[in-house]
Amino acid sequence: MSFIDLTNNFSIPVIDNFYSPSELEDIKNELKLLSAVADLKIFKNDGVSVDENGKLRQKSNSLFLDNLYIDKRNLSKILTINRKLFSEELRTKLVEKNLFYDHVFNVNHDTTLLNFYKPTDYYKPHKDISCFTALTFFTLEEFYGGDLVFPEYDIKVSAIENRVVIFPGFVVHGSEDVTKGIRVSMAQFLNYRAGT
Repeated sequence: MSFIDLTNNFSIPVIDNFYSPSELEDIKNELKLLSAVADLKIFKNDGVSVDENGKLRQKSNSLFLDNLYIDKRNLSKILTINRKLFSEELRTKLVEKNLFYDHVFNVNHDTTLLNFYKPTDYYKPHKDISCFTALTFFTLEEFYGGDLVFPEYDIKVSAIENRVVIFPGFVVHGSEDVTKGIRVSMAQFLNYRAGT
């Protein structure tokens, strides 16, 4: 695990090879199936972000797994495996770096969005409506481009398969154009919800 400094007092974790080879294989097998579902655009408003003028900020196929699996998360390998984000081992490492990250483990609601980026697809800089976002990159076809950017800090994080980046949702971020292949990002939006 490494950390990228956004400010002198705050850094964001970057974790390479987060999922084991068998976990990664299970995730990618499901991603191949879900790519076809996302292409159908059954869930038309999934992951849609617009700017103040109502223009789309993204060009990609998106799919909220929570809308697909509704109350049957256990049927999804992805939604089962991505619980690894809440492991005590990860918590310990993050809190050692900055006590702020203890909040990640106090969230009581999370959703998972898949974005499938093909050539010329992008996601312009935006903020998420989440306390934290954990973004993981996957490859369906070898891709070029699609790096994660934090424009307010002039920081770019390479989109490398099985890399996780965790950051507060209020930090402006975006995805550069994919120039070749298919890149998938899995965004886990971590929030607090009253009454749960």
